[in-house]
Amino acid sequence: MKLKIILLVSIFLAARSNAQDSVSSVDTPDTTAVFSTFDENITQGNKENGKIYHINKAVDYPITLALGGTSIYMLTVIYSKKATPAADILKLSKNSVPSYDRWTAGWYDANLNTISYYPFYAVMPLPLILLIDKKIAPDKGTIGVMYLESFAFEGILYTSSVYFANRYRPKVYDTSLSLSYRTNGNYRNSFFAGHVAVVANTTFFMSSVYMSYHPHSNLKWVLYGASTAATLGMSYLRLYAGEHFTSDIVTGIAVGVGCGLLTPALHKNKDFKKQRWSLMPNLLENGSGGFTFTYQLSSPKRGLSSIQ
Repeated sequence: MKLKIILLVSIFLAARSNAQDSVSSVDTPDTTAVFSTFDENITQGNKENGKIYHINKAVDYPITLALGGTSIYMLTVIYSKKATPAADILKLSKNSVPSYDRWTAGWYDANLNTISYYPFYAVMPLPLILLIDKKIAPDKGTIGVMYLESFAFEGILYTSSVYFANRYRPKVYDTSLSLSYRTNGNYRNSFFAGHVAVVANTTFFMSSVYMSYHPHSNLKWVLYGASTAATLGMSYLRLYAGEHFTSDIVTGIAVGVGCGLLTPALHKNKDFKKQRWSLMPNLLENGSGGFTFTYQLSSPKRGLSSIQ
C-alpha cells in the first residue's frame, strides 16, 4: 500500500507542472481549479521574462533574409514575362476554365483595378499603429522581425505559385479587349491573389498581436471583424476587376490569414500559450486513488468553463 501511495504522489508531482493550481494535501485534494487560465499564464510569464514573443536570431534572421530576398528577385521575374503569342490568345475558350471559375471568365473593370491598389499599399505600414500601445512598444524589434517574416513566407508562396501556375487572368478572356492588350505576359499571373493575401496577412497579424497583449480586450471582435471586412473588400475589388478567379481569391485569403496568424503563434513563448487541459491525481484517505481530467472550453474573464 505504501508503494502505491508513493507511486501516485510521484505521478502527481510530474503532472503538477501542467497546472497552475495544485492539491492542498494528499488526503484532501483540491480539484476545483486544476488548470490555469490565460491570465494566470501571462502572470507566470511576466515573472520569468516578461516577453510574450521570442525571436531566434540564428533561425529567424536567415529565414527572413533568404525567403524575403528570393521573393523580391522573383517579383522581377514574374512581372517581366514575355508576351503571350497572339495565336495562343485566339485559341482561348471559356470552356477550358474549370466550372467553379468559369462564371468570372471575361470580367474586366479598369476602375476597380486602379482602386484596389490604394488599400493594397495603405495596409502595409499599418502595423506601426501597434507601437502606440505602451505594452507593445517595448517589443517593437521582435514584432518587426515577425512581421517581415510573415511577408517573407507569403512572398515566396505567392511568387512561386505565380511562376509555376502561369495562369491567365479572367480579363484575358474578354474578346472586346484589343489583342495587343490581352497578350501582355503579366496577365498570366492570376494564381493566386497577391493583393488579397497582403491585406489578410497585415490585418490579421495586427489583430493577433494586439490580442496577445490584451487577451480580454473588448476590441477582439472589432479587430477580427475589421480584418475580415478588409480582406473580403479587397477580394471583391480583385474579383470584379477581372484580375483573379474565385479559386485565386480563396487561395489568397488562406495564405494571407495563415501567415498573419501562424507567424505570431509560432513565436509566442510557451508561458503565454493558452492551456486547455490538465490531468490531476486524486488521492483518498483509504489509500485508493484515481485521476481527474479537465478540459477548458473557453477562457472567460472570470471563472472557468470546463468538462470534467
